[in-house]
Amino acid sequence: MIYPRIVETRKTQVSRWVALVEKSVQFSAEESPQIYHCLTQADYVGVLAVTGDGLVPIVRQFRPCVEEFTWEFPAGTVDEGETAEDAARRELMEEGGLRAEELVYLGCFQPDTGRLQVRSHAFFARASHPPESIPSERGIETKLVTLPELRRMMQSMEFRHQLHLAIYAAAMVHGVCRDLTW
Repeated sequence: MIYPRIVETRKTQVSRWVALVEKSVQFSAEESPQIYHCLTQADYVGVLAVTGDGLVPIVRQFRPCVEEFTWEFPAGTVDEGETAEDAARRELMEEGGLRAEELVYLGCFQPDTGRLQVRSHAFFARASHPPESIPSERGIETKLVTLPELRRMMQSMEFRHQLHLAIYAAAMVHGVCRDLTW
């Protein structure tokens, strides 16, 4: 038998957004299983988009978990029956008011391997030109910034969502946008 191994899993739905998962893990034949917990939710997508004139949509919203407003890329969870690509296109339109003319998949990441059982899909999009006014969802402010402005926001920690910083880094590693430099 191969160790460690999961001997039992129980899932308790806490809300429509999140579930608590309890796993019994046996590390060897001589040891009793130990209990570990994690949180899970639907797959997540985040999109770093750049328009033809070099603007990047970012959104600001209040996040009760951290009790503050945060700046992020357009993002959200994948709806049931939806692909990650479809969700990325939808989120970019809903939160950024932009259509993805080209969408590049940057990979599926694990945001926190010790506490979260969530797949996080990262995308880079070449986006349509922004409309005169960007439609906004309730409680979300959308702003278009230049890449140098975005980098300044990252350096000053005004833009500090770790998963979204990873999307930027993945886009740099994949070389999908020549303007993504430090």
